Amino acid sequence: MSVIAIALFLTASIFAIDVITAKDGAIAVLYITVILLVAARGRRYVIAAGIGSTCLTTVAFLSEHLPVPSQGALSRVTVSLIAIAVTTLLSLRDRSSRTTLGEQARILELSHDTVIIRDANDVILYWNDGAERLYGWSRQEAVGKICAQLLQCRCPMEEIDRALAREGQWSGEIVRTPRDGRRLVLASRWLHRRDPDGRPVGIIESSADLTEQRRAHARIRASEQRYRTIFDSAGFAAWESDWTETMRIVSSQSPSGEDLRCWLQLHPETVYSAIAAAVIRDANQAAVELFQATGRKALVGSNLCGRYLPDCAGAFADILAALASGTHTAESEVSLKALGGRIADVILRVTLLPDGERWSSMLVMAFDVTERNEARARIEQTSAELAHAARVSILGQLAASIAHEVNQPLTAIINYGKSAKRWLGRPQPELEEIAGCVDRMVANGTRAAEIVSRVRSLARKTTPQAEPVDLPELIEDAIALIQREARAGNIAVRRSGRVDLPLVYVDRVQIQQVLMNLLMNGIQAMRDVIDRSRELCIETDATQEGMVRVAVHDRGVGFPAGGEARIFEPFFTTKAEGMGMGLSICRSIIEAQGGRISASNNNHSGATVAFTLPTKPEALQRPELIS
Repeated sequence: MSVIAIALFLTASIFAIDVITAKDGAIAVLYITVILLVAARGRRYVIAAGIGSTCLTTVAFLSEHLPVPSQGALSRVTVSLIAIAVTTLLSLRDRSSRTTLGEQARILELSHDTVIIRDANDVILYWNDGAERLYGWSRQEAVGKICAQLLQCRCPMEEIDRALAREGQWSGEIVRTPRDGRRLVLASRWLHRRDPDGRPVGIIESSADLTEQRRAHARIRASEQRYRTIFDSAGFAAWESDWTETMRIVSSQSPSGEDLRCWLQLHPETVYSAIAAAVIRDANQAAVELFQATGRKALVGSNLCGRYLPDCAGAFADILAALASGTHTAESEVSLKALGGRIADVILRVTLLPDGERWSSMLVMAFDVTERNEARARIEQTSAELAHAARVSILGQLAASIAHEVNQPLTAIINYGKSAKRWLGRPQPELEEIAGCVDRMVANGTRAAEIVSRVRSLARKTTPQAEPVDLPELIEDAIALIQREARAGNIAVRRSGRVDLPLVYVDRVQIQQVLMNLLMNGIQAMRDVIDRSRELCIETDATQEGMVRVAVHDRGVGFPAGGEARIFEPFFTTKAEGMGMGLSICRSIIEAQGGRISASNNNHSGATVAFTLPTKPEALQRPELIS
């Protein structure tokens, strides 16, 4: 039978007895048993039992004592009602207290921390779920055991006893061993349990596991130590800077809506103002050596803006714009002047470190490329001299043709000069004939001057310089120089493709050298051909990538098997008298101009060498940076 059924049965029985007997409400006091019986079911059952008991007591009393109750009966029923009310209120308060205690107990069970209650003899009285999870023993296994023995606790007991005696509590770190034998580091807080007289009767302890946190801290310290070791022992200069003010200057002074990089390029004063605000916080020994400083202290707390040469504003504008756009790493090449006066070329790589506030920790690495640049300059000088020697070599091959081409207009000039002299020697000079001879002399002199000009332009030794060049005109000049060689070999030279080409941005002399080399190679490749017509074709066209393509087709012997892949290698040649440098130099020239060159055999006979050239000057601006 349920509690509610029993309560209803008791209620009905008490009401019946109260109505039948003549106890004048004294029986009604038994309703408190009903209230106490349902108290465990909840608050609303207590209230319902209290109200119901009050109503039934009142009904039973009125049914017996109307219209005028006696004084004694009224007193007895009043006492019964008061008893019912008091019992109801006490049951409600007890229920509330039990609810609070239950919630507190649930909180202890739900806590991830361990909660252990011990008596004065260190015997475990309470062991929450957190303790079960951390230590590995269940509540049934732990309760009743001595805590120090079960957990092999290592803690400063003398310090703990003094703190508990003085303040009634202690907090600190302890070490314990759980069931699996691991070593746990705990942050623990101990409180005295006291009896109603205030005497200590045990300990309430709450502990949190710090083991993983300590391991994480140890890993962080090890990582920081590794970083410090790498930072200090790196073979390149590195320093940490605070760029907070630097980026604030960039963001506050640059207008919104504009291309930041372009704006900074036009405002170098803002760039240097921003760079001057970058303060060095730490530097390695390589940085000390790069700047020829007396030590790290000479660099820490300073800025290096005064060390950079004035032409570095553009490089720093690129770095600042890249960082402001969200890139975490930016690099550029700059030149700086060390404290000792040495000028150094360096690649600056600026990286935003993840720790700290944004921009407060920037790692700047400087790779000294001074020797590399000097070596590159020497290589470029050697390449220029080699290219000049190759051009002179081509002129040597064309010496007979050039002499013949120059000799023709000179012979014509002499003949027309003699004719003019004869016309002048007559009694009646023929001025019209004389004028015609002079005109022809001027025309042939101009022709000879043009030939000499072409030869001089090919032979002169100048610094390569890109300029807009009319490629069809350059091709015509090259054809004019090799025309006699072609006629001597019975070779037809023709042009095909587009002639309305855009200007290309190249060095005129070097591209003319490439054309001459390819044309002469084509002529020489057809020297021994007897079974087919000899034809040299120069084809020009524009590509969709903003380039102009030039292809030289011949009908010669072609490249040997496997030679197409090696034809541009230095000293690789298909000619017995060749040195193998011509096409290698051509490749270097074309690639330096921002183009590409390739070679292939034709389907039937001969070979094709094609190259592309840029129609925009930006193609030449290809900074080579190390990573």
